[in-house]
Amino acid sequence: MYAKEEAKAKMQRFVDYENNLRVWNDLGKPDIVIYDHLTEEHSFGWVFYWQIKDIKKDLSNILIGNGPIIIEKDTLNVYCMMTAMSTEENIELYKKDKNKLLQLEEDQDGFFDPVNI
Repeated sequence: MYAKEEAKAKMQRFVDYENNLRVWNDLGKPDIVIYDHLTEEHSFGWVFYWQIKDIKKDLSNILIGNGPIIIEKDTLNVYCMMTAMSTEENIELYKKDKNKLLQLEEDQDGFFDPVNI
């Protein structure tokens, strides 16, 4: 079983990956962060929320399609929640059949690749 700090470290690597993956025209990197105050702990693991650090009032710089991330306590496996469903619905789906959520695996180069498409 892994500790929250290890899960958060993996989540931080995912956020760093996303920051390096995205370029916003002349604005540079988007400055994506983990919203620590929203992190939820469950018996199966943690739910992490991530978004732009400083959201503009007109919402012109927000990420879209960045559902919360589940990181399992037993394996540190990463699952992406669907954005068309609530967090609660995603958790229920995960509990019933986690393979219905996209699983990402971190490779040796720091890329997060889908493994269950």
